[in-house]
Amino acid sequence: MNHEEIEEMLIPLRDYEKSCREIYLANPEAFRNVVWNWEEFKERFRATDHSGYALGEEPPVFMGNLLTEQDCFENESIEATVILHDRYAPPFYHNLKFIKIVYALRGGCRFFVQDKTQDRETVLNEGDFVIIPPEMNQAVFTGEEDAVTVNIILKRSTFGDSFYSLLLENDSISDFFWQMLYSKGSNRALVVRCGKDERLRSIVLDMCGEGLFCRKGAPAGGNLMMKGYVMLLFGWTLKAHQQKMEDVGSISASEAVLPVMIRYIRENYTTVTLTSVAKHFGKSEGYLSRYIRRETGKTFRFLLKEFRMKQAANMIENSTCNMEEVAEAIGYSDISCFYRNFKESFGCTPQQYRNKRNRVSL
Repeated sequence: MNHEEIEEMLIPLRDYEKSCREIYLANPEAFRNVVWNWEEFKERFRATDHSGYALGEEPPVFMGNLLTEQDCFENESIEATVILHDRYAPPFYHNLKFIKIVYALRGGCRFFVQDKTQDRETVLNEGDFVIIPPEMNQAVFTGEEDAVTVNIILKRSTFGDSFYSLLLENDSISDFFWQMLYSKGSNRALVVRCGKDERLRSIVLDMCGEGLFCRKGAPAGGNLMMKGYVMLLFGWTLKAHQQKMEDVGSISASEAVLPVMIRYIRENYTTVTLTSVAKHFGKSEGYLSRYIRRETGKTFRFLLKEFRMKQAANMIENSTCNMEEVAEAIGYSDISCFYRNFKESFGCTPQQYRNKRNRVSL
């Protein structure tokens, strides 16, 4: 299936989109602002309507305020998928438990975030996309018949492991993801102004072909291919459009420091201490300890253990090092402390973890 064929399959309106279009054509004014639910939309529609159109009691599309990973991933082993945005659906706020990338494949769309108590609107032109973190109240509206808006969905629960190489870069996108993963609640989305970049467009069309039309009975490599497309999308974006990124939403000065600090801890996890981090950033140990706890909900010791254990798991799975060598490589001089922390993190001993992973790989 080539790109033209994939795009042709994406364009026709689905039945529920036709129902939404009928409502929109009767009263476009009702779609100008964001609502929280169908009841609020009905009130706004009736207050501004001059057509006499009779709305139904139930919305023609989903208008719930919460979407979880289970709602979007039929197979829990899948880590990236695509879902088409419903055209003409009333813009309504909903909160996500996953990472969403909204890409304007054809035509444009309107993106809304709730910034404190105000609605903030950003127009995405064709080729632009926005990266939306979990827990953010956001809405999207597409009001053109042949427009296509693609939602690329990434699991938050496995993002740090599945796309770890992305976090090792030193750029705007990696900073965004470090903050997203470790902040207690980010209210910042990242818009990328790409214009009509044909390479990005091709990557998204490939994702649609794999994720929408090969989903049923997909070959074993489907998940790996989707993750590869995500990495290609970010890689090309950083290469060609890094200077065309803009924040949407609010971020404080103290929040902006967090990804830099988290990266420093991660890069020096074998030797770093609270004292050395405080000295590096010119802060007192007391301030730094409180700052990390306030911004992440975790202690410095917990973060350090988390980085060390992830590296330990990677070494156990992908090397032949014995456990003493693994412990020493990640900064543990006390092997019993390493074993205890590993079991707390993964629920099994390091050797049990290796045995289990070896069975899976066979």
